[in-house]
Amino acid sequence: MKVEIKKLPVSRKILLEEANNSYSNLADKPELAAQGITEAYKAGFKSDILAAENFKSDKEIKKEKAALTVLVKAKLKDCHKWLKKGENFLELTFKQKSPQTAEYPDYQGAKNNDILTIDAMSSAGNVLTKYATEVTAKGMSAIFVTEGATLKDDLKALGLQIGSAEDDFEQYTIERNLALVKVYDEINEINRAGRLVFEKDPAKLKSFESPWFKNGGGNEEAPPVEPIVPPVS
Repeated sequence: MKVEIKKLPVSRKILLEEANNSYSNLADKPELAAQGITEAYKAGFKSDILAAENFKSDKEIKKEKAALTVLVKAKLKDCHKWLKKGENFLELTFKQKSPQTAEYPDYQGAKNNDILTIDAMSSAGNVLTKYATEVTAKGMSAIFVTEGATLKDDLKALGLQIGSAEDDFEQYTIERNLALVKVYDEINEINRAGRLVFEKDPAKLKSFESPWFKNGGGNEEAPPVEPIVPPVS
């Protein structure tokens, strides 16, 4: 299934400001009921405004994702400390450039990559387990390999969390867009109804002029569909 993302003619902030203005403008205008703007409609409109306001902004979501990235970087640093320490134990046991140390993974290029680091952690754990008797005799803790496995699992879990956050962000963006477009359409519907009902009352008629022109958002036509259509499972 695919959902179309529609581009609104104004910013989210301006749209919500105009929505609240539009709702306030409905007070003491029972004549609008003839065009379907009943008390029930007004209550639904207010509910839709609140729902749209409750969505987080892109800035807030990016801040949350940045916090996860900080955690991943810190865990990567811990993993590479472990990898270096494991390498030292192996070299202390078998000397540098020995066949045994050659089995240890080259982890330097994985420093900033969680997937490559996870692979290196697995390989390093296997080598250290293979020579556990020898390296333990040279001072490696009996739980060192287990500690590495825990670090690896923690890093993997954070990576999955970030991937999930990316998917959630895409779905969240779609749902937020739908909520904002609904409010946009309701503002236009209310203003069209007001212009019909109060066409002979200049004072009230003015309050139902389209707000989009003054905000540089064009007319009341339906928002165009964005060229990118994200998938929804």
